Amino acid sequence: MERVIDCPVCYDQDACFEDIQETFKSYMCFNCGFMSNSIYTEDNLNQIENSSRLVNDLKYFDEERKIYWYPSVVNMGQKGIIFPEGKPDSWCWKYAQVVQIEQEEQLDYPIPGEDGKYYTEKLDVENAKSYGQYEFLKACKDMGITVDQPNA
Repeated sequence: MERVIDCPVCYDQDACFEDIQETFKSYMCFNCGFMSNSIYTEDNLNQIENSSRLVNDLKYFDEERKIYWYPSVVNMGQKGIIFPEGKPDSWCWKYAQVVQIEQEEQLDYPIPGEDGKYYTEKLDVENAKSYGQYEFLKACKDMGITVDQPNA
């Protein structure tokens, strides 16, 4: 079952969702881009220890649910990736698209263990589009993973 909740991070009342399973709950706010689940408790902080320093620095403790919320990293393969970038006191969302690597540039991108083979696509992180801290949904729309629905 899915329901709308008040986001404990940005206090949005329309864009934060709780998905309830039998033994597990997950959370996603499309306003601030923070996410969580019922496993991210104080006892399980090691569950996300391999995340970037920024993701860990921005974690938020939800007093009501006793879980931590983290900024999302959304990797959608060919559609690209959305990720936070910056410093804890000055950060934004970035959306990097997958782009073709020009043939003459492919020699700079060898596939490890594949002699004579080269990558033909890459994430264009250098030209990633920037979004404000509360424009996560706009980044998702630009990526093509959400769309506006006409009012019914």
